[in-house]
Amino acid sequence: MAVDVTLTKDEIAEIDMQDPNTASDGGFQGLMVSLQNRINRVTRELHLTDDDLRRIPMYAFDYHNGGWENRLRRAFRRALGPTLGR
Repeated sequence: MAVDVTLTKDEIAEIDMQDPNTASDGGFQGLMVSLQNRINRVTRELHLTDDDLRRIPMYAFDYHNGGWENRLRRAFRRALGPTLGR
């Protein structure tokens, strides 16, 4: 079930930390660049697809704990809850 979220400027900054040139470097990178490209920069709204809602918690929790996992948690914890919608 897709969902629309409104992000804060700080949450958008977490997503924007990913270099857009890394879009083809891997799953996490591709997800982050895709999210960057879909944020409405005026309203700060982002439409999360069913695939996004599957991938966000997967990348945040199912791999090692580190920088990019924490970025996802900081970007989506407020909108999706502590388990990021799982």
